[in-house]
Amino acid sequence: MAQPNNDNGNQPQPVENAMMSRASLVYGSSKPVPAIISRAGGGAMAGAGSSTYEAFLGLVCGAVFGAVSPLVGHPLDSIKTRMQAEPAFRGTTVGQTVQLIYQREGLRGFYRGFVPPLVGSMAFRAVLFSTYSGTYAACAQIPILEQPLPCTGGLRPSVVLGAMAAAVARASVESPFDYIKVRSMLGQSIILTDTAATTTATTSTTVPVKTWKVPPSSAVLLFYQSMTTAPVATIGQLYRGFGATLWRTMGLLGSFFILVDYSVRYIPEVVTTPVVGPFFKGGICATLGWAVAFPFETAKSVIQSDSHSIIHGNSNKPQQQPQQDTFRVLYRLYKERGIVRGWYRGFGPGASRSFVANGASMIVYSWLQDYIRT
Repeated sequence: MAQPNNDNGNQPQPVENAMMSRASLVYGSSKPVPAIISRAGGGAMAGAGSSTYEAFLGLVCGAVFGAVSPLVGHPLDSIKTRMQAEPAFRGTTVGQTVQLIYQREGLRGFYRGFVPPLVGSMAFRAVLFSTYSGTYAACAQIPILEQPLPCTGGLRPSVVLGAMAAAVARASVESPFDYIKVRSMLGQSIILTDTAATTTATTSTTVPVKTWKVPPSSAVLLFYQSMTTAPVATIGQLYRGFGATLWRTMGLLGSFFILVDYSVRYIPEVVTTPVVGPFFKGGICATLGWAVAFPFETAKSVIQSDSHSIIHGNSNKPQQQPQQDTFRVLYRLYKERGIVRGWYRGFGPGASRSFVANGASMIVYSWLQDYIRT
């Protein structure tokens, strides 16, 4: 790669040369990496600043990312969730699901439960990008964590550790919001009572169980009352499906950040292209990550949507505790419906949502990150 010259003719500009050298060291390549990549906005997800600065920048840009994503993607997310978890849509195609939602509820049906994911998305995406950026920058100060892992094509531990830390942080913040979102999309409410009966998605047998049946207009007040009288039980309900959420998020973010890292090092001409580069990261890399993690997303929706679980062990025990074991749910889904109709139910609208929403959100994220850095 030719070095730029200054006005005197032959010597490379010292500042840009230093940036290129540092970027080359960080990205584990013997050839210089364009300076724009070292700024992170045009390529990598985190820069070479202090861990505090990178974490703050990730927090701000992540919150903006989180606001854009549900605005663009919520209708497709609603279609996906209903196909996965609502008995009325169990055998429908994507087109039939769209038609039924529109006929029954109009356009409002596609934005049912919009507020919780909007608030949650801003919160958990701010946390995940902040955690990844801060962890990545901190690891960059430890030489052993910047050494490429054997037989990985240059992948560094700092990327993997940053992704796993971000996954734990995101799942911890997202899980209660996601629980409320899923139940709101399905027309279920969120305050626990002892008197209702529900029907599973795999059988018509009605059994008396605890369920959440207070209208959303009263949810805030009753949530406060529930927290003051039984905080542990209330928090436990809101974190139903946390195990599946964590597994899903680790697969999703691990794949996403690793794919972005490879893209920055092997196809910098793509990821540094304005608009196209950010959309590639958000649209392509994130959607491939969803392809890896989607079975856990389906298990999460199943666990969160049914008060005594769609997948249960013994229907002769009507007061049994909900089945929340992620891998047992996955096994039952596979046994009863197979991989495509079980694990990847609703993947079409889910992948479409990811491609459009994450692509558009990453364009805004990258622009804001570049703007703040300059």
